[in-house]
Amino acid sequence: MASPSALAASADTLSRWALLRRNLAAQDYILLAFHAYLLVRVLMAPDSAQAVTARLIWSGLCGITALGIVLGRAELLRPPWLRALIYRLCVFVPVPASYLGLSYLLPALRPTLLDPQLLRIDELLFFGKTPAVWLQPFIRYATVEWFSFFYWSYLPILGIQLIPFLLFGRGEPMRELLVGAMLVTAIGHTLYTLVPGAGPHAAMHFERDLAVGGFFWGLVQKMVDSAGAQLDIFPSLHTALPTYFSLVSLRHRHTLPFRLTAPVIVFFTANIIIATLFLRWHYGVDVLAGLLTAWVSLGLAIRISDKEAHRADHGLQPVWEPLGKSHG
Repeated sequence: MASPSALAASADTLSRWALLRRNLAAQDYILLAFHAYLLVRVLMAPDSAQAVTARLIWSGLCGITALGIVLGRAELLRPPWLRALIYRLCVFVPVPASYLGLSYLLPALRPTLLDPQLLRIDELLFFGKTPAVWLQPFIRYATVEWFSFFYWSYLPILGIQLIPFLLFGRGEPMRELLVGAMLVTAIGHTLYTLVPGAGPHAAMHFERDLAVGGFFWGLVQKMVDSAGAQLDIFPSLHTALPTYFSLVSLRHRHTLPFRLTAPVIVFFTANIIIATLFLRWHYGVDVLAGLLTAWVSLGLAIRISDKEAHRADHGLQPVWEPLGKSHG
């Protein structure tokens, strides 16, 4: 017969398991499915040095994400602010980290590049040429530097948009911004494995060279060479994520901080989108897919946010437990 202490421990385990199941939010399912899908893909890939590294990376990302979800949703940590902090770190950090891991994962899949098919779609949609070809006559030092600056600004914009809301946000804007950004990333990285390509800069010959650029063009090249996944073109996340931020900003434009930031983010987004084409990283269809990804993600994020807005009223843990006293 089990001892009272063993029975109590068993009952506590069952109660924690039930609490975990009740507290799980939509974003938890999204992230677990996203990381698990990429892990399964690389586990099935042919053996190679890149595959070995990618398997280690995604085993770690899946483990960290699952650990954060269990510690947070099963309320195994005290005090609540510590639980909220650990949850944020464990579910958020693996998302941008997954992009860095794509430089190992995507080549490990031994993909057949689909640049010819993507180019053909562009020729059908854009009057016989991909947009990068149409933009060739505008190449000069000033334009290359201008669009290189905006292409490079993508990373700072991600940090500026996401980190303050992750740490200090609350309510509907926080829920929509963060779950939508996770959706955009999950959809984008999944499609990278299904529609691989190198982009116009690698797959095509151009008459005019972008090397007329200077400082910012150099920064863009270093950024792509050091952190780029190389085969990550469809959809264009340089289009999808800034567009998503613009849509959320416009949706909440009558409230702070969006009243002030919406015009700025929309301006940057427009230039970033043009930059992806001008600098030959993407086909036009990649950009269209990025716009569609942002729009679909917004619709899903609004529905998810509305559904989960009143979790606390039903005795459930808020989607994002506060780091302070405010609930979101």
